[in-house]
Amino acid sequence: MQPGLVSIIIPTYNRAHLLADAIHSVLAQDYPHKQIIVVDDGSEDNTRQLVSAFAGVEYIYQTNQGQAAARNAGLRHCWGEYVASLDSDDVWDANFLSSGIEQLQPNINLVFMNWRADEQYNGMELFFRQAAAQQRYFTRAIGDWWYLNAAQSRRLMLETCPAPSSALIVRRNVMLGGWNEEMLIADDWCLLLDVVMQQPTAAAFTMVPRWLKRVQGDNICDGRNYIALAKELSFHDEPLLLQRHRAQLLWSEVSIFRQRQAKHHFHYAYASYKHAAKKAMFRHIAKAFRLAPLATSRNIVLEVAAYARNYYAKS
Repeated sequence: MQPGLVSIIIPTYNRAHLLADAIHSVLAQDYPHKQIIVVDDGSEDNTRQLVSAFAGVEYIYQTNQGQAAARNAGLRHCWGEYVASLDSDDVWDANFLSSGIEQLQPNINLVFMNWRADEQYNGMELFFRQAAAQQRYFTRAIGDWWYLNAAQSRRLMLETCPAPSSALIVRRNVMLGGWNEEMLIADDWCLLLDVVMQQPTAAAFTMVPRWLKRVQGDNICDGRNYIALAKELSFHDEPLLLQRHRAQLLWSEVSIFRQRQAKHHFHYAYASYKHAAKKAMFRHIAKAFRLAPLATSRNIVLEVAAYARNYYAKS
């Protein structure tokens, strides 16, 4: 392991038309100590030829196994003190690495940074503008960076995935297992949970956007139909996350998972009522009540109130 070096993994699959921009954004970083690894997850386009044109960029090919397996293939070739993973359709600002690594003091194991998106929304604001999040996580700042103690980091990672892979820089020595290849979508979230569950982990984040997330239509999460996304993320990945960490969780922490799962089932039923069979819809509502009866009752009241407001606004 080389001190000060950051190893950057770029997993890619049939994105040669975007990959060059991602590589250029890494080469343009004002942080000089970097190792760049492109992992080609079975592409059928000209990815190999494109990468060969970039001096100093390592190329690894594997048969198509998914983004988590591609990242792990890259991780096996990393020799930096720090690791970052840039999705091949995303682009870092030139100071992404330098600003993040500057915050990685000896007691901080990971940092993550906000992003801009093609649709012009500011990535982390949706979660962090909530009053509860403001009170819980915006407690200590230096400049435009907010610092989380170990208890805050643990709670945050249980509540949400605040950092998609392109947002994160992490110390290599806390990544004991890499990315979870059982996950269909949430391998980035699972990595964060693995880190904070293995040891007390202080973290830092900034709300200032320092990278661009591109929403292309083939993203595994962003821009997808809610019903299709819920089947993979909410009903497959999230139960596996709970199962993976259940023995380490307090009951109050298990309740965070249960309430979120109940919300997913309720909104899935609400979103699919025009298309799904009534039997299936009521099955999801029943599941929501079994998981978190009070939270589900509250969700119903909120939806009825919103419907009433819209109805009378149109009248």
